[in-house]
Amino acid sequence: ELIFAYGDYARILGKKGLRLRFEADTYKPGPNMSPAACHGVCTFPDGSTELTYGTYGKLRFRPLKGRVSVKAPQNKKGVYTSVTVDLLPDENGELDFALHEDMVEFDGFPEEYPTPEALRMDGYYRLTRFYQNYRKPAKGFEQLFDYAVHTVWARRVGPDSGGQFKSPMVLMHYEYLGMAMAWQQAFHGAIMLGEPEEGWRLICSLFDFQNEVTGQLPGSVGFMSYNAGSIQPPTQGFALDYLISKAGDSFLTEAECARMYPKFAKWAEFWATYRSAGRGDDVLSVDVPNDTGWDDATVFKDGFPTINPDLLAFMVLLLEMTGYLAEGCGKTEEAKSYKARSKKLLQTLIEEFWDGDKFVTKHNGRPVDSMSLACYLPIILGKRLPQQIIDRITEQLLEEGHFLTEIGLASESLRSTDCAWGHRTFVHGRVVAPMQAYICCGLNLAGKKKEAALIARRFAAHAQEKGCILGFPPRTDIYPATGEPVYIMPGPVASDGWPWASWAATACLYLITSIIPEGEEELTPVHLPAKN
Repeated sequence: ELIFAYGDYARILGKKGLRLRFEADTYKPGPNMSPAACHGVCTFPDGSTELTYGTYGKLRFRPLKGRVSVKAPQNKKGVYTSVTVDLLPDENGELDFALHEDMVEFDGFPEEYPTPEALRMDGYYRLTRFYQNYRKPAKGFEQLFDYAVHTVWARRVGPDSGGQFKSPMVLMHYEYLGMAMAWQQAFHGAIMLGEPEEGWRLICSLFDFQNEVTGQLPGSVGFMSYNAGSIQPPTQGFALDYLISKAGDSFLTEAECARMYPKFAKWAEFWATYRSAGRGDDVLSVDVPNDTGWDDATVFKDGFPTINPDLLAFMVLLLEMTGYLAEGCGKTEEAKSYKARSKKLLQTLIEEFWDGDKFVTKHNGRPVDSMSLACYLPIILGKRLPQQIIDRITEQLLEEGHFLTEIGLASESLRSTDCAWGHRTFVHGRVVAPMQAYICCGLNLAGKKKEAALIARRFAAHAQEKGCILGFPPRTDIYPATGEPVYIMPGPVASDGWPWASWAATACLYLITSIIPEGEEELTPVHLPAKN
């Protein structure tokens, strides 16, 4: 039994003579060196054993019942050829160890440890309290709810985790991207409708790392550093707007507005200054796809720079919510200014980037011929959009065989010859979890609640069967537009679905705790358009 205690250690328990073996990667100087290799092994008089992993920190095995046996032979150059740590039971066949970890140096150990039962109950109560952040799931999705909540909870890290974290944040993975990704923190927070104060705290968490001069937020926060060299989309406005629309704004006291308004303002001005398209307004230019989050979408197939309507939609909401915070702390003129800028950018988005069927990305002033789902992401603006645009977007998203599949919305239209979901693809055709949430939230806010629930139910049903996977292939036989066979690399691997992702888990929580329950309050069936 392995019990993860809050703090910097875990308990390892065994009985009936159980022996547990750990085999460490060994340090091999040269270009093929494993970055997480064991650099050194040391035993101490109290029977504990320490393994050093260089910049990846240290592990300390402390026996409470049993003992440690270490085998670490070296070659003539003093390099370990292998490192094996065996945890052996005591004379009664019982095994009980405390496994400590630290990124730098241990500064002491407990004189006494809690009983295993106390640790179990502590973990249970912490998880139970975390459940309260969310509303109850739609009927039939209880299993997915438990899985998704635990996936998010188990990837939370805080200041006591030995990294750069200044407050609790959520890692995307432990297995692959072991970092708190920038736009995901706001995404996680906005659906905490049971405890909106905690949701707001998480939305704000990235601002602890804001550049005081430029206003930039890092692209990620990790155990060893935070990435100030890249950024991710400004989703904080969307997140705050969604949280307020579903849970009210009682958490936004005057003091909170005063605390966060300057930070939101600096973030908005970073985009307006350093990503300006040079038009003298708030239209933004993109030089790298990561700025939008649509890493390999076909909207970039003509090259850079581009002006992307999905990014403009996020900017509209960031400006509006910055004004909302300004108003909340009595800065009336600043509030009017930001809200006016938001409305002007919204008008520009509608007049210059809507072509009658979709929003279009432009490269050097010319529309990019793309059938990406990104073209419809401005639906997150909800009823700020004209009704005819809302209706046309809804009509296209609900057309079977276009974007709509049996398991949700494909990230590229199935009619597109560019559509692909093979090895090393992300939003090039896969049914991607967060994009289901964004689109469904937008439809919901635009008054298309039943339609949003229909899409949400398809993805949620598939996720309940397959797990909280970031991206699913909509088909496994052929690509409909070309007839070419699909090659799916056996998973789970990093490039085929990004499994066990907190980002995907939270996307499911949007669908089953907000979108489906709200959309199915009226049971009038949705009539899908005929398949062409």
